[in-house]
Amino acid sequence: MSKLNKVCPLCGTIDSSIKHGKDTKCRQRFLCKSCNKSYIKDSSSLKHLKSSDYIFKKFLGLMIDDTTIEVIARNLNINTKTVNYWKFIVFKSLENHQNDIKLNGTILIDETFIPIRNKKYKILKNLNKEIRGISYNQLCIITMINLFGKSVAKVVSRAMAMPEHYINLFTHNIGYVDKFIYDGNKRGFQFMKGFNVEYIDGKRDITNEHSTDLVDQYHSILKRHIFKHNGFNIKNTQHYLNFFVYRQNYLASHNVKDMRSKNKVKNKMIDDLFKIIKNTNKKITYLDYMKDLGIEDILLAI
Repeated sequence: MSKLNKVCPLCGTIDSSIKHGKDTKCRQRFLCKSCNKSYIKDSSSLKHLKSSDYIFKKFLGLMIDDTTIEVIARNLNINTKTVNYWKFIVFKSLENHQNDIKLNGTILIDETFIPIRNKKYKILKNLNKEIRGISYNQLCIITMINLFGKSVAKVVSRAMAMPEHYINLFTHNIGYVDKFIYDGNKRGFQFMKGFNVEYIDGKRDITNEHSTDLVDQYHSILKRHIFKHNGFNIKNTQHYLNFFVYRQNYLASHNVKDMRSKNKVKNKMIDDLFKIIKNTNKKITYLDYMKDLGIEDILLAI
């Protein structure tokens, strides 16, 4: 056992650690001669897991396939609480993923809505007041996608989005844009005008050269991804969107058009996602998962 220049994470003593064998995952253990406790030098978000990397990669594969929580738990012989905690580790590792995405070329912009059914956040209807427009019990998601399939998707508000939502949340995601295609919603005008490029109403284009079918199909896939998960909590919507955007962009970057080609790149995606998680230098405990507020700031803003 050789002496190493290490700082003990348990007691903080310098130059007191020596190599102390390896654990069942072949990770190097160290023994602090000051506090007489052993530890593994691992600052990744997976350091608290008791399962092997092989099992966790199998979990990532099932998650990529949109497998339900109950089926994942049964296949990996773990309980549903563990599945939810592992999903939270993935979500937190992708928390800032969309900040670095740049969309180029022709960009399609649209909004989609999902219902807020959770009683904690639902607004009861006032029978004495007529409700017009989009209900406040709908959560607004703005999506942008270019012709190569690269996309961003973010929760912005309850009911209808405002012009400032487009500007504040999406300006940094725009690279070299040629034109915008939208569905006639004027809320995004101020945002699109800031780029001094052509913007076309796809719903009124009589030439049918600028259809919104691509973004409409994207919304269908997005909603299937979200609502397939039993017990889906509305406050975790942005977490699910971050994972969905990562998966769709990875498939788009490998020109995946069908299930056969998707299966070919699936293992590469698992390795890439695992590397992202391992490089996430943060402590993500089960208590963090239980206390996570998600998008409650949006849900409670009336």
